[in-house]
Amino acid sequence: MKKEPNQNIWGYTRCFTLTGITVLLLTGCMMPDPQTDVPGRQAQVSTTQTTDSKAPIQVSDTIFNDLQLPGSSTLLSAQQISAKIPYKKGERVTLREGLPLFSGRKDNRVAVDQMKIIYLTIPKEKYILTGVQGEWMQVKNQQQDSYWLPAWYALKQSNNITQTDPHTFTVQTDSKLYLTPDSTITWPSDQALLKKALIVAEWKEWVGVSIAPRIWSKEWTGYHHVMLWIKKKDITGQTPVSDGWFVSEPSLSISMLRHLVDTKLDQTTTTKQVAKWLGEPDWKEQSRNLNEPGDPMRVRQTWRYERQDAHLLLTFNNNGKLTEIHWSMPASQDNEADLRSDERMGTFTYFTQVAMGKSLPQTLPWKPEWVNQGDLNYTFLQAGTDDVLLMKGDDGGFSGMHYDDSFYALDRHTGKLLWRVHNGYGPAQAVLNTKRDAVTLYTSYDTDRKQYLDRLRHINLKDGKLLWEYKPEVQDKRNNSTNKKNTADDMVWLNGIKAARNVVIVDIPAAEGSSNGWIHVLNSSTGKRLWTKKLTTGYQLLNRNADEPYVLYQEKNQLVAADPLTGRTVWQVKAGPSAIDHIENDSYFDGIHRYDPFGSAPLGRWMLLDDQWVLLDLNSGKKKSLIPARIGQQIEVLNDDMVLIRQNKKGNMYGDYGDYTTSLFDPDTGKIRWTVDAKIERGLLEADQLYVIRNGYPAAVDYHTGETRWDAQESVGTNQYSTNQGSYLIIGDRLLLPRNENLLVMDKNDGTLLGRVHDVVMGTPEHRDRDAKNGMINRIDDKVYVGSANGRFRVFPVDQLEGDISF
Repeated sequence: MKKEPNQNIWGYTRCFTLTGITVLLLTGCMMPDPQTDVPGRQAQVSTTQTTDSKAPIQVSDTIFNDLQLPGSSTLLSAQQISAKIPYKKGERVTLREGLPLFSGRKDNRVAVDQMKIIYLTIPKEKYILTGVQGEWMQVKNQQQDSYWLPAWYALKQSNNITQTDPHTFTVQTDSKLYLTPDSTITWPSDQALLKKALIVAEWKEWVGVSIAPRIWSKEWTGYHHVMLWIKKKDITGQTPVSDGWFVSEPSLSISMLRHLVDTKLDQTTTTKQVAKWLGEPDWKEQSRNLNEPGDPMRVRQTWRYERQDAHLLLTFNNNGKLTEIHWSMPASQDNEADLRSDERMGTFTYFTQVAMGKSLPQTLPWKPEWVNQGDLNYTFLQAGTDDVLLMKGDDGGFSGMHYDDSFYALDRHTGKLLWRVHNGYGPAQAVLNTKRDAVTLYTSYDTDRKQYLDRLRHINLKDGKLLWEYKPEVQDKRNNSTNKKNTADDMVWLNGIKAARNVVIVDIPAAEGSSNGWIHVLNSSTGKRLWTKKLTTGYQLLNRNADEPYVLYQEKNQLVAADPLTGRTVWQVKAGPSAIDHIENDSYFDGIHRYDPFGSAPLGRWMLLDDQWVLLDLNSGKKKSLIPARIGQQIEVLNDDMVLIRQNKKGNMYGDYGDYTTSLFDPDTGKIRWTVDAKIERGLLEADQLYVIRNGYPAAVDYHTGETRWDAQESVGTNQYSTNQGSYLIIGDRLLLPRNENLLVMDKNDGTLLGRVHDVVMGTPEHRDRDAKNGMINRIDDKVYVGSANGRFRVFPVDQLEGDISF
């Protein structure tokens, strides 16, 4: 969001020469405007030139200065205005809501539809008067941002402005537009432009006219209408705009709709008024979280209006007052693709988004069996049993940082919350046991004490009851003392936990800041320590879950598989240090495997040993396949165990899509089946068709050749950055994919965009790509489990998507 720079108020005495004219600046006097003409000089009249004088002034407590702006036929004494302003410098100015705030003083050298109004006045905002110059006054808001607006709006007489229903109108050919009633700052009327203008207010013998901006959004900045005035006697005809703007026949143009919404809707607007003016919405949904991470969630009701050329989302607070306006537009010649603007005005937000593609997804109904509303933005499924779903909540803080995340459990049949543990600021982990009836939680922040404190707790999955808690002693105290009652200061800082079959592995640094460490291996049922081992510098623990048969650690150029109950070495493989950084150290990488939350993990693992990717049988340690590892390379295992190899040709970790090739590797034969010049990721194989994200857009490729069969680049568009929001899921002929803020539905045969699922809000969980890949959308039997970006998690029946939606 762009903001105008603060204005520095001049408060000193200085004498200088400007273009041959000596000007004396005295404290309490105005500074001549270098962008305006000297009084008495004829001003040029032009609507193509621009003047935007931002020159600040120092004013006295009486605040008045004479100034003639270009286009003025007579000199207006600023004293006539300022003498009536009931405010002194530094006092708070009361302003009506919805007045345009200008970045500088304007005259007729600025076209009326190019005023570039970014902000409007809002209630409860504190505006402080800092100066008056001619017919303009300068104010600062609470953020110390400076703006200009006509000083007439600070006069008591302006309180008699009457809002009217919008009318289109015609005017006499010699009419003028005035900055305010009786202003000397005027613009000649433009008949073509005024055909798109609206009468929206009255004051005595004047009508207030709203003029839409020529461009609504540009380079991440959104613009608003400007309010000017015309004499009533110059109006030759008026036509009221009928209510039901979105349902009227013939339909209004999108530019007129945007103008009406911008002019009439603000944070005092009620649901009753919206229903009258716009008509009933096409859909009512739950909104995104309106608060920032770190604040309690604020999810409210959103009314959704849909047309082929625009979607309008209006969100209301609990009192039924409007709190957010959100336009979604398709990419077109008139709309810059992937443009976003976000203007926050107090608690009110005006948001504009242009899609990457040329189609907007129309909403499709799909009724969930149950919905659970969580208290953090993102809801990821971690694991599922017959009766319980283990969940992770995350507030989605920028770049992976967060104020809070949580682990919690839901009843799989009803969605009822069974238990929840909040983890606060610190890192946290949850590992399910082999029986899948209990979970071990590692937390590093105590949300009750408000301090960092590592804890290791094993709790019942169904009810959250504590089964055991492990408190490792400081190593020297454990060896030299019988003291078992450690204080918080005595506790060891942990590196984290892992799991193997029937055990929990605790990773403990040997000392603060040390790269040596200890592992404590615990019986997962009792929490009793079975064995410990000290590991040397550069060691790594490699276990992923409790399905793996052995404790896996790498040190001293060896990968060791140890018996989980005794610590005895079962097998070991030579594994020198790699010169290549492991791809899973990249927080943007979404993982080698896609794991099924309801199933067991595969016992074949790709591991980086020396400078090779090695497929190891975890039971025997046998090497089943090899891939030479290279810098700038990523690998992805498909659902048939084939491997996509993405290679950055420049050897960089990141790059443009054109920098990549992608190959399909067969681990059974050790051969490359095909290679294409594209970045292909997030593959899901069905029969001989591979559904992928190809260079940032959804596509399907021939499994045998890599040739593209269809792509949705034109309809859906290309994401510049390929954050994983969730994986593909197939239901019959439908292909589901979380994309931007929607859960899209496409035809899997040709990629046709069919729509978006009703009331599902998606988001971009940066640095949570692996959680999203595995836990945002999953299917087991006849149920689909879907997370969201507004705290909601729901279960859909498969048959209703297949049978009840008519496309």
